[in-house]
Amino acid sequence: MKKKVTHKEISDLIGKNEQTIKGWKSRFPELLEIVKLGSLCKINSLDEEKIIKLIELEQIIKNSD
Repeated sequence: MKKKVTHKEISDLIGKNEQTIKGWKSRFPELLEIVKLGSLCKINSLDEEKIIKLIELEQIIKNSD
């Protein structure tokens, strides 16, 4: 499982120039954060259903402490 996503990987996934993605860091930091999260999920084959299951699992673990 990949833990980080690069600007290059993001640019390949969404069809934008890598420099454009890097520019988002200062101009659109919130957008970059959301795109990074989505790209990381895509690279790791995490769909909405799997993410929900991970959240539920986290809650079960917290409640068992």
